Amino acid sequence: MSVKKNNKKPTPVNNPIATKGPKQPIPVATPPTNVSTNNADILALKEEVLKWLFSIIGAILVYLVVANVISNNYHPDINALLALANKLSFAGDARPEPMESLLFRSGVVTIGVGILGFYMLFSKMKLVKKLADTPFFLLFTALCVIFVIVLIYFDFAAPNPFAQGGWDQPQNSRDFVAKTNFEFFFKDIFLGNNLFAYTFFLVPAIACLFYFGINKYKWEDNRFFQKGVSIFGYVVVAGIILAIVLMNTFYFPYAFENKYDFNAVYNSMTQVYAGVPMLVDGFSNTYGLYPHFLNLIFHFIGLDVFKFSFLLSLLTGLAFLFNFLFLKKYVSNKVILLLAFCSVVFLPYLDFKFLTPYDCSFATFPIRYIIPSTLILLAAVYAEKRSQAIYWVTFILMGFFVLWNPEIGIVSYAAWLAFNIYNDFFTGDGKANIKKILLHIISGVGVIVLVFLVFKGVFYIFYGAYPDLGSLFGLITAFANVGFGLLPMKLVHPWNLEAIVIILGFTYSIVKWLKKSIDPKTSVIFLVSVISLGFLVYFQGRSHNWSFAASCGFCMVLLAILGDELWIKIKNSNLVTLHLLFVVFLFGISFSFFEIIFNTDKINELIYQEDDKEKQQPEEDRIKSNTEFINKNSKEKEKIFLFTAKQYQGLYFDGNKRQSAFNPGFQDMFLNTDLVKLEERIRDSSYNIFLEPAFCNFYFMPRPLAAVAATYETQGASQTMAMLVKRKTKVTPKIFLGRPDNVIHRKYNDDTAGIKLRINDALGVGPILLNTGFSVEALFYAKDQIYQYATLIGNTNDSSGFVIAKILNSPNYFFGINAKGISLPVDNNEWVYCVMDVFPDHFEIYVNGNKIGVSPLAAPFRQSPEKLFIGNGGFLRYYIGAISEIAVNDKALDNQQIEATWENIKGSMLQ
Repeated sequence: MSVKKNNKKPTPVNNPIATKGPKQPIPVATPPTNVSTNNADILALKEEVLKWLFSIIGAILVYLVVANVISNNYHPDINALLALANKLSFAGDARPEPMESLLFRSGVVTIGVGILGFYMLFSKMKLVKKLADTPFFLLFTALCVIFVIVLIYFDFAAPNPFAQGGWDQPQNSRDFVAKTNFEFFFKDIFLGNNLFAYTFFLVPAIACLFYFGINKYKWEDNRFFQKGVSIFGYVVVAGIILAIVLMNTFYFPYAFENKYDFNAVYNSMTQVYAGVPMLVDGFSNTYGLYPHFLNLIFHFIGLDVFKFSFLLSLLTGLAFLFNFLFLKKYVSNKVILLLAFCSVVFLPYLDFKFLTPYDCSFATFPIRYIIPSTLILLAAVYAEKRSQAIYWVTFILMGFFVLWNPEIGIVSYAAWLAFNIYNDFFTGDGKANIKKILLHIISGVGVIVLVFLVFKGVFYIFYGAYPDLGSLFGLITAFANVGFGLLPMKLVHPWNLEAIVIILGFTYSIVKWLKKSIDPKTSVIFLVSVISLGFLVYFQGRSHNWSFAASCGFCMVLLAILGDELWIKIKNSNLVTLHLLFVVFLFGISFSFFEIIFNTDKINELIYQEDDKEKQQPEEDRIKSNTEFINKNSKEKEKIFLFTAKQYQGLYFDGNKRQSAFNPGFQDMFLNTDLVKLEERIRDSSYNIFLEPAFCNFYFMPRPLAAVAATYETQGASQTMAMLVKRKTKVTPKIFLGRPDNVIHRKYNDDTAGIKLRINDALGVGPILLNTGFSVEALFYAKDQIYQYATLIGNTNDSSGFVIAKILNSPNYFFGINAKGISLPVDNNEWVYCVMDVFPDHFEIYVNGNKIGVSPLAAPFRQSPEKLFIGNGGFLRYYIGAISEIAVNDKALDNQQIEATWENIKGSMLQ
């Protein structure tokens, strides 16, 4: 039975700039009770399907030609980009992808324009209608569906690019156990263990639910079925959102991965809470200005790990709730709605909660994810009501979201602007609405400028300084220019499937645009397509499977709407291949529901994290003790240097309002200018330093730590944390060790030049050549040290060279030749003149003019190929405190020379 078609044209709706809009909401996601199945309607649907497929295939073929031209003619200078990267950053992980980036972006443009052009072409060809009424339609669409099925198989069966022993380096723990993409996502969980049963039993069962229960027996008209599905669905949705909030709320980030990623977003928050303004004095972070917005809340409730994690957990739950409410508006079938919501939550979010050590991932959920989640819900409400208030509120909110997180904020702001232009592109009589398009563009530019000005003004009122908003985008620009952290994008990979969904979304939007039949549902499909493309661009840069999963949430939203639309179009038709495509859709959208149901025990474990709590208890106790030590030796608003592991910085600043003397934190430091500034800040300031030598062991910190050694001295310690204060012991400008036989002579002073010389020498002065008999002299102030074998001078390796070093937690110093030697006591807290006299068969040690030890040499001194280090021993053997003078002489000194030198020193320095 068919229903009479309604040929009445829809009433055009004006933009809220010009009118308040209709009072009655525009209905969406309300399909007709039946769909026409007469031959004309079926033929029209078949013709439309062919136009879509021909247009997409034609656009892809054109892109292949364009890609071939680019590949043959574009030859970027990778070495120049690497040189620029080294000039900009110490990170050392630049992997420029100019070719891949150009191919990807040209694909977006070429395929988009190609679909538009080919659809216009095929719409004028009568041949398409003729082909739709022949067996060609069945054959061609069957081949297309088979192609999708085969693509699904090969994309997931393809090797994991980052598997251990694969094409590239492993990036996370899954890469060590997953040889294929399928294993990466599903090994050891439901689908990985039950793929056969899922494919041949569960999916057919769900298909039967649709084709027999819903379609044949009209269960959707049965109120008990409707209520039952609704109640079950709401319980599942509420349970999932509640579980997400609970599993991300904690008093301490228990697992290592969680500590690392938690600190990445928490350290900046602690500093803003302590009163340090971002975008002033170089203080920025990787993820935007969200701390300033959240501080509006923490100012009243206080800040600690629990409150911070709870608030971000609420925002994460809210983002997923917004996803559900949006889907509810545009997915008419309640079963698809439930399966779709599970898909939006599982693959982007819960999958790796099940498979990898717990990680809150707050940088993505909610800091990035809340932005487009808020946008699509507001856009859906606006599409219904066309309210000026919603229009302007959304623009302003999206403008502030650019500040909150510039990466996704810019994408979402552009998507909202594009949505409005698309929505109001035509006038009531079908002409291009130039006036409204321009008004939207002017509104978009005006709002973002206004938002930035308002933020700067309010910022100045509170902090007395204007923020450098340009620096908010500096790191993004640097990443884009030279490709820090980029990974290669493999051609055969599940991103192909995401691309197909996005192409379908844009094709739907383009066709509706060409037909000038834009309605609210069409507009939001266009909006979600733009957002999905923005996330796919993110994956293009950081092409790891985890990044792919995290970026596909809005693609799953788009897939759900398109799948529901497909069901509405075909459920009463006999188009076999389109029904097969719908079953493929069910295959892709249903497994997430079963993953969640079958992993309820894992969800419960994630909520309580009992094992992680027990394993990390000693670490939590250590951090608590060290934090008490920091708080006891500092006060609120006091600036301090805090040098520790990256994942601990925020935990030590945990709401106690101690201010970092240098920002950004270690996890946000990428630029060489940051290191130069840190070294100068240490050298020229007098803020106390709290340092964990066992954990502050970054490869990029030798110069800043050498600056610490040159200008600070130890004062106290607690467990693994030492407190250093600006050195009060002054170095005399007098020279005592300058001799004609000097091979190396260094005189360090407390001026800028002297400190720079000491810093440079701590990084090595180059190899030296010595006779079998030589002497080493050092004039230094003896203090407790925090590094094992804190070296005054040395070039030792496993079997050659020499060294003088302080033994940790001991009054003794080690004097070594050819990697063997003796340890002797030296008194602390006084100036010491130390000499190591080396002879062919033995060496002698003098302290303050007195011989205190002799050691035989099994063999004559062997030259070392290592650099000579002064005030350090190569890696993390810094001698912290005053070193006045160092000398290496090409012959041994006699007793009289040593005694005379000490008398001279004693007479000048110790009066």
